[in-house]
Amino acid sequence: MESRTLQRAQHKTSEGEFIYELQNLYELSPKMSESIAESARRCLIRENILKEGQIEVSVISIEERSGKLIENLEKRRVRLTLDNGTEDLEIRKTFGRIKLRQARIERITEEVIEQSGVLSQEDLGKILSCTVRTVQRDISAIKNKGIQIITRGVLHNIGRGQTHKVQIVGLYLEGKTFSEIRLKTHHSTGAIKRYLQDFQKVLMSVHHGIRAASSISSVAGLSPVLVNQYIQLIKQIRKDKQKRAMMREMIVQWKRAGTRFKKKDSCGNKSYMRILAPMTGGTR
Repeated sequence: MESRTLQRAQHKTSEGEFIYELQNLYELSPKMSESIAESARRCLIRENILKEGQIEVSVISIEERSGKLIENLEKRRVRLTLDNGTEDLEIRKTFGRIKLRQARIERITEEVIEQSGVLSQEDLGKILSCTVRTVQRDISAIKNKGIQIITRGVLHNIGRGQTHKVQIVGLYLEGKTFSEIRLKTHHSTGAIKRYLQDFQKVLMSVHHGIRAASSISSVAGLSPVLVNQYIQLIKQIRKDKQKRAMMREMIVQWKRAGTRFKKKDSCGNKSYMRILAPMTGGTR
């Protein structure tokens, strides 16, 4: 019963409406329709407008330490994805409400860090409409998976630990299938593919000689924080024979596709086209 309810809810989203039209008006397959919807969501929604499911909140700057009155702390306005549409529905349908809430904690704490802010556990409870005690239990469960959740109370004591995005990419490079990663991390297949696509953008930028995180951030459309995490992962992976082989395979996959990708000379004197492409995904 709940499964049918969730499926109906999925069809009632704007994304579900778009996929329906692609399938029925243009006679595209479900897989092709979902791929086009994902591309449209990433590329066509203007940045100055909140996407469906996003909220905008004020948070404390990541550079601020404790010891000041809250009114004297620097604040930042950030955007958080509270509801990620069909991906969240998939997590809830497959793993239940608790795992969905934990996935949202992972997602929004990373999003705010990438925007140079940080949330407290009280902030998380308010945003997710649950108690601080529930947040603490969820964070403890997430940490048991080897993922560090950065909140204001622990930020300057532990530094920046492994995130769920880095963990997912690492599992893929270990040779895990999408199904295995999905079961281990409780993230949707769509999210897993997206994280791998983002990693691949950083990997190909490094492969083509773009070294500065700020340059890769601009070229790939990713936050400098996430770019730095992936650069560090690439450096670590080079010491592992199996993972190096998987990275080479990702480079080959990218080169086989035909999307054009601009790279400018660091001196600004010339520009030329590199042949790159996002990974199309699929189940291995």
